[in-house]
Amino acid sequence: MPATPENRDDPIRPERSSPVSLVTIAKVIVATGLLAWLVKSGRLDFSILFSSPRASLHGLGLLVLCIAMVLQAWRWWWLLKIQRIDLPFPRTLGLVWIGRFLAMALPGVVGGDLVLGYYVTREAPSAKIAGVSTVVMDRAIGFYTAFVLGLAAVLWMVCCGGGLNRSMLQMGVVIVFCVSGATLAFSTLWFDTTRVRVLRFVPESFRAPLESVAKAYRERGRTLLSCVALSLVVGVLSMGVYRVAGEAIGTPLGWKQVFLVCPLVFIATALPISPSGIGVSETAASVLFAQFGVETGATIMLVVRLWFVALRLPGALFYVLQGRRADPGG
Repeated sequence: MPATPENRDDPIRPERSSPVSLVTIAKVIVATGLLAWLVKSGRLDFSILFSSPRASLHGLGLLVLCIAMVLQAWRWWWLLKIQRIDLPFPRTLGLVWIGRFLAMALPGVVGGDLVLGYYVTREAPSAKIAGVSTVVMDRAIGFYTAFVLGLAAVLWMVCCGGGLNRSMLQMGVVIVFCVSGATLAFSTLWFDTTRVRVLRFVPESFRAPLESVAKAYRERGRTLLSCVALSLVVGVLSMGVYRVAGEAIGTPLGWKQVFLVCPLVFIATALPISPSGIGVSETAASVLFAQFGVETGATIMLVVRLWFVALRLPGALFYVLQGRRADPGG
């Protein structure tokens, strides 16, 4: 569909009577029900959000999240370079900020990855599949490295005799399974023989572009490994935010705890059950952190969510500037 003044700047404009609205309502009901249960059961305590004497750590949490987001944008920028899509880094960071903001402002309708895919195909219309692949690869690397850190926590606890109870062992098994499955998937697409077999199930019109995309990642393997290394730093920062949030409300957390719990919380947040994972993330954090004797997991997750909201708000400015940039007469 050609770009028009009405649709060119908005990646998603839902129809008024779209079934998506019913799905969104259902998600809101789920989120509301989970939050109500957390509050009623005492698992989510709003009173301690800013009552801790270490409430000044909220500023530190925002700073760590900001650094992590800049590094995430840098990771995506490297992936774009691999696919020969030349965007200035400030532009890349702006698009990431727009994606984060719209994912928050339009819950249930649009996701941050969808926004990035929309904009990158506009920036590189001749390399749409390559552009979308960078968004998918960026998300895949982020999840993969988060689980690698979780696996490190499992090995740490086993080697140091940390005493894994049944619930912790179950978390560890899930993490090992995810790391193994993701490694197998990456390996399948990396080697020519297995990749050709997988691409046989893809419509013929997409095979050549996908093969070109895979070849670019393989030829620039060092840059791809640099993205993975950078993602490990992002993962440590993202999980460290939970430690800062715990300190801010007077509930110290250990690295083993956040490394083991956070990857599973990230999965819960990504599930399309409620808008932006509201209620689901808090419930997952509450249940999982409780396995370590931490009863304030939901509150810790809520603090992190509030930091995310505050950090994403400037994305509205980038969104407005994006509209003016696209309108020569603006």
